[in-house]
Amino acid sequence: MNKQGDMGVRNAWRAPSLPAFEKGRSTQSDVLRALGPPSQVIGLQDQTLFYYLREQNRSKAMFLLIYNQTRQEITYDRAIFFFNKDAVLTEFSLSNEAIPLSAK
Repeated sequence: MNKQGDMGVRNAWRAPSLPAFEKGRSTQSDVLRALGPPSQVIGLQDQTLFYYLREQNRSKAMFLLIYNQTRQEITYDRAIFFFNKDAVLTEFSLSNEAIPLSAK
């Protein structure tokens, strides 16, 4: 039995046509316009963090009368953006682990 599932937001940060984000210049509005709402917004002391997450789960299972085996592979594709109190981008990072751009 094979099973696959996807959860989270569309990983638009993997799009080849994505506009370049610039530290000190891009704003929260620029990121929201390009990527849509984040999975999570985290308020820090003097910063705001946008956390985007896409998860892909693939499993293969074999069930026999005497022996059962399951293999599960989970891939997390993440993008994290930090903004200062003026809503200007100060830092961002994409995960090394990538899921091909979803159609969701």
